[in-house]
Amino acid sequence: MTTSESAAAAHPSESAVRSFVGLAGYASLGSFSLLAQDAGRSPDIGARIRLSRMAAAELAETDFLEPLIQRHGGNAPEVVAEFAPILNDFLVRAEPRDWWERVMRSYVGFNLLQDLLFELSEGLPADFRERVRDAAGVSGHADFVAEELTPVLAEDEKLASRLALWGRRVVGEGITLVRRLFLEHPELAELLPGEGDAAAREAALLGRLQAGHARRLGRLKLTS
Repeated sequence: MTTSESAAAAHPSESAVRSFVGLAGYASLGSFSLLAQDAGRSPDIGARIRLSRMAAAELAETDFLEPLIQRHGGNAPEVVAEFAPILNDFLVRAEPRDWWERVMRSYVGFNLLQDLLFELSEGLPADFRERVRDAAGVSGHADFVAEELTPVLAEDEKLASRLALWGRRVVGEGITLVRRLFLEHPELAELLPGEGDAAAREAALLGRLQAGHARRLGRLKLTS
C-alpha cells in the first residue's frame, strides 16, 4: 500500500465516511423491509416471530446512523436515499418464486451486505469501526436459516439442487451490486483494506465476499 493509500485508510475523507454511513443506513432499512416481508410470508408462526425481531433490530440501527450522517455534513434522508436504486434493483433482479427461494435470497443477500460493510469498516476511525463491527453478524439470521433449511434440504435433493442454483444466481446479482456501488460511489474505495490501487483492492474484496458466500452455502451442505 502506498503512503497516500495508508493515509486515506487511516484518515478517510468526509465524503467516504458519509457515503459509508448512507450505505449502512439504507442497508439497515432495506434489511428491515426484507426480513419483515419474509416474516409476513412465513408459513410458521415461530419463524415469523424470530424474523420480526430481526427486522426490528435492523430498523433500530438507523437510530445510531442518522446522527452520524449529520455529523459528517449530510442530510440523512438524502444520503441514505442515494443507495436506494442500487439495492432495490438487486431485489427486483432476484425475485423469489416461493418461500424457500425467499429464505435463500435473504440468506445470501443479507449476509453478503453485512460482509461488505464489515470489510469497508476497516477504513473507518477506530471508534466508529468497532461500533459497526459490534453490530455485524449478531442478528442470528444465518443460524435461523441453517435451522430452517438444513433438515429440509437433507430430505429433498431436488429442492437442494434448485436452491444451490438459486444461490449462485443471487450471489451473482449481489456481486454486480457491489461493483455498481464502487462505480457510482468511488469514494467508498478509500475504505478498502489491502495493498495496491483501488481496482486491486476491489478485486480482492470480491474474492473474499465470494469465499464467504461459499462458506455459508457449505453450512447448508450446498455447493456454490
